Amino acid sequence: MRTDIFHLDSYIPPDGLSYPQLFNELDAISGGISEITPELAMSIGYAAAKTAPRIAVGYSECGICSLLANAFIAGAGAGGAKLTETDASFYAVAAYIARCYLFNLTVFFENDNGRLRIRMADKFGLPPEREVQRKIEFNAASASHPGLGAADMVMPKRITGTKEAFALACASDDKIAGFPITVEGTNEAANILRYCLASSGCRICDPQRGVVTLAVSDDGMLLRICDERERWLDDGHVTTLLALVHFLSGACELAVNASAPSVVEQIATQFDGRIMRIGRDCGAREVFLKQNILTDALRSAVHLCAYLSDSDTELCELVDRVPDFTLISREITVRSDRMALLAGLAKKSRGIHIEDMGELRFCTDGGWVNISPSRSKSALRITGEAMNEEIAAELCDLFVEKARSLDESGQK
Repeated sequence: MRTDIFHLDSYIPPDGLSYPQLFNELDAISGGISEITPELAMSIGYAAAKTAPRIAVGYSECGICSLLANAFIAGAGAGGAKLTETDASFYAVAAYIARCYLFNLTVFFENDNGRLRIRMADKFGLPPEREVQRKIEFNAASASHPGLGAADMVMPKRITGTKEAFALACASDDKIAGFPITVEGTNEAANILRYCLASSGCRICDPQRGVVTLAVSDDGMLLRICDERERWLDDGHVTTLLALVHFLSGACELAVNASAPSVVEQIATQFDGRIMRIGRDCGAREVFLKQNILTDALRSAVHLCAYLSDSDTELCELVDRVPDFTLISREITVRSDRMALLAGLAKKSRGIHIEDMGELRFCTDGGWVNISPSRSKSALRITGEAMNEEIAAELCDLFVEKARSLDESGQK
């Protein structure tokens, strides 16, 4: 990502571009220390204020992130936004605050071993819709803001105790009496998860055979689970397992991300339930806002333990109830416009059921194929989903070949 185009002067984009693509395929803005500069943060802040009148800002415990956050606040304040600074120390807390206070935009700065990342959440605690992202990109590229001096600095309101409020919200209302659990990791999210589980009545154990093990990512958003038979579940299988728990608990609908495995629909039909995909179904974001599962790793983990304890069920029994499926992913570099390639693939796949959510999902006889464009590089990510690895790989390879063929023909 180039950042030298973002100065305080207006920017004239190259021919064929109306704005640069700041957001990557993970809906974040990322780069090294030399790329994510205070000047860039200030420009993004000024641009974000044109879209979001109420903005919350947080950052991880890092001097660079604090500097970037203050630059963003200066730019957003100059743009006229009402600002609130939070003491959220990792992203899951910031997303929780976004949902609680319904901020138009919550911005969080984090540092992953020198890789800086600016992450944003809307009032639902989800990444802003692509249209909002495009407006921020356009405003950052085309609008110039005045030079800022000490007299122009704004003092945002401040919310404290966010981590404590998040931990309290994650803890189960019902006591999980004596349920044994192991939590791996020493990051702050893992420590808070241990606190939440212990305060709910769980017995935190050392790693041992026959005890469920949980692990959470540094940002508190991804959950990994190991059952009593020492089977580790990846992100896609964790999502599917949690969907099963959600419907077993009596729910009738569940909002999931666009890229969630298609097998969740199969689970929902077993309970006469409904899956709503964010980006496809109207009202999915509102349903997500009310959920107590899939919002972040900590709430999901506590909810899972509460269900296992209340139902006197072993996790391995639930894992066995999840339909067999495999996900195989490939990333291919392309020369053509990514969105034009997606349109071409959809046109050449007439007769196949297709869902368009900014990324494409194809329903085939053997399974599903999900194709999403990278926003940070000229590439497509193609994922095949089927009941076994062989079919998933075949589906993935088939659409890789289609995409490459279309890409090559478009260059002639």
